[in-house]
Amino acid sequence: MKIKTCLLTSMMLLGGVLFSQEKNYDTPQFVSTEPSLKNMLIEEFTGRNCHACPEAHEIANTLMRENPERLFLINIHEALSPETYPNFKTEDGRIITNTIQIGYVPSGLVNRRIGGDISPSFWEGYIYEMSDDVAACNIAGQVVVNEATREATITVEVYYTSDSDFDINYLTVAMTQDSVWGYQNNGQINPEQYVNGEYCHMHTLRDIITSTWGDEIGPTKAGTLITKEYTYNIPEIIGLPNGVDVDLENINFYAFVCDNTDYGISYPIQNVAHLSYLLGTQESIFPYIEKITERQASVCSNSKTFALNMQNRGLDELTSIKMLMGIDNGDTFEYEWNGSIPSYKSGIIEFDMDVPIGDHNIDFKIVEANGVSVNSTKSFASSSDDLSVLYLNSENDEITIEIMQDRNGHETTWQLLDDDNNIVASGGPYEYYFGQSSATELHTINVDVTADQCLKFTIYDLVGNGICCNVGDGYYKIYDAHGNLVLDGNGDFGYEASHTLSTVIYDNVDELDDDMYVIYPNPTKDMLTIEGNSMRQITVFNTIGQTVMTFECDNDEVVNIDVESFSAGVYFIRIFGDEGSVVTQKISIAK
Repeated sequence: MKIKTCLLTSMMLLGGVLFSQEKNYDTPQFVSTEPSLKNMLIEEFTGRNCHACPEAHEIANTLMRENPERLFLINIHEALSPETYPNFKTEDGRIITNTIQIGYVPSGLVNRRIGGDISPSFWEGYIYEMSDDVAACNIAGQVVVNEATREATITVEVYYTSDSDFDINYLTVAMTQDSVWGYQNNGQINPEQYVNGEYCHMHTLRDIITSTWGDEIGPTKAGTLITKEYTYNIPEIIGLPNGVDVDLENINFYAFVCDNTDYGISYPIQNVAHLSYLLGTQESIFPYIEKITERQASVCSNSKTFALNMQNRGLDELTSIKMLMGIDNGDTFEYEWNGSIPSYKSGIIEFDMDVPIGDHNIDFKIVEANGVSVNSTKSFASSSDDLSVLYLNSENDEITIEIMQDRNGHETTWQLLDDDNNIVASGGPYEYYFGQSSATELHTINVDVTADQCLKFTIYDLVGNGICCNVGDGYYKIYDAHGNLVLDGNGDFGYEASHTLSTVIYDNVDELDDDMYVIYPNPTKDMLTIEGNSMRQITVFNTIGQTVMTFECDNDEVVNIDVESFSAGVYFIRIFGDEGSVVTQKISIAK
């Protein structure tokens, strides 16, 4: 549990905007100039004495996870919000609540959609309606905070990819805070934020840096780039009385643009962005990994490209960084970067690394920067999919996919992708059996595939409860061209389940018995031993069906294979026995 120190105070330390200015630049530093889909913001009206609000928080959190980097939350406390600690009331929150005439909590506006129902049960529908809308403008920017002085330099760029409906738009910049522990009525119904009798308040509005309803910006014609810069002193405490410490490690800044004003309100929101955040220190050398993302080289490879958003929180330019990556506190991978990241700026560092099959925790540890010892670690969860083999009779053959849907077939879709992410086959959504407590229906699909191919099968459920259990016991299965059941998936998979498949030609599959042979050690680094009866040939091939090595055997019972020269990754051992039997087993080579 987070260690907390409670401070009771009778005063609020005031911060504010020292100055703001609009600058004209020809080249964007942060914002994209390509048309993009509209991001969304829920301004959630909530209160600590509201017994139904924790359920609304849970709904909003779920929607945000379902729409990553596209949906953002700001929680506004006014009604049913006492002034005991933690006091989340703000003047901006009071103005917004009263001007929009919010009549009850919990409630909320999605992109300030005025006139519709504002209860939480309608949020998902509004988000679905807006999710395919193209925004007239893109927004991006950066906030750099001097840790010693608490002064924030905020840069926001707005680029218009098409003409706005109005000559003047309104830009708002807001600051929120996460991880504030305190009382919440009925908090236990949202266990995600309730620990040992206290509630972890998230997305709370702390201040609006611009005017409450936004600052005017223009012109709003296609091709226009608008850059606004603000200097803002972050208060140490906000809330009078019983204010809350403003923790620099747990604040976020959001910028959004509204089309027009009417009745004193700026609405609707055209687009919104989470501004990148850099907390600068007074130390000379201070590299910091803000974020880690990954992409897979191919669906049948365990080699991944990791992209590290590296912040320079120090005063000196970063020119070199040495890192050690530890997988599950075991094997390490070394990487050294050379380049330039100026003080109080960010850069992207990319490198490739093999991740073994399964789920793993990787510690990205910075051990040296600019030749000086550093000790900074960020952990990241990564995984590589297991692989299954589909046996084919010829270069082009047919496999079979079975989908047993539950009652809510309209929530189920699936895709089969090749290694270039081209759709080989897809299905769904299926029928919804209205009025039935449970129902199932089998869908059998024959799919043409080619040999030596990597495929990725993914099944999706729209609301995250799979295709099983309460409304029908569904499942999914895949059979190879010989009728062997290769993939047997139950319906309890949440939002999605993915599997990686490799297609291999073998036209005489009489027996597939993995217990016939023992292969060890697995994984291995150098030597592999195979034990079994009547082995006449052994073939090693990679995940895309390419033969790496072939051994001729004379009914041997023990065979040793030197794999020290193999690259790290997943391989298959195919053992041919007497009378046409064949067994294929998977091995991993670790380095």
